[in-house]
Amino acid sequence: LIFYEGFPSITHGKSLLRRKCPAFLNMARGGINTFALTDLDQQECVPSLIRDWFSINEGAAISLPDEVCLRVAVREVESWIIADREAFAEFLGISAENFERLPDDLDNPKQHLLNVIRAKTRKRIHRDMLPSGFSHIGPTYNEVLADFINTSWDPYRAAVNSTSLNRAIQALENF
Repeated sequence: LIFYEGFPSITHGKSLLRRKCPAFLNMARGGINTFALTDLDQQECVPSLIRDWFSINEGAAISLPDEVCLRVAVREVESWIIADREAFAEFLGISAENFERLPDDLDNPKQHLLNVIRAKTRKRIHRDMLPSGFSHIGPTYNEVLADFINTSWDPYRAAVNSTSLNRAIQALENF
């Protein structure tokens, strides 16, 4: 699998990614593969999200071209981070028992992560991940998570605790 310039592309929000779905279908007609990753967030279920984003009528079969690989983290991508609980806990300097064993079952993985940090961590860089004022995350939130992902996170280890991540890995390996 070869990725070209522009990959990964961070769209800074689901609405921008959603608007690209017609382009993904056009690219597929031209034989160009596309890979997109999003969160389920508050959407009812993955089929509902796909129907909504690709304008597939209710009751019609959901079928995307083989060239389009859309993967959805259940509920939020933070569940995939939490799924590597031992490594994440070690990274934060706390016990792994603080993190849910099956993070895909959490309604709000980001809030779970923030609650653990709020209750268990003492390092300033981790405390600065917490939101203040009207912000949903703190100033170092993305920086710290990116550092963990780049230095310690193992998607195969995490996939043992996250069925949505396991399916995403399998889809990418077969893409």
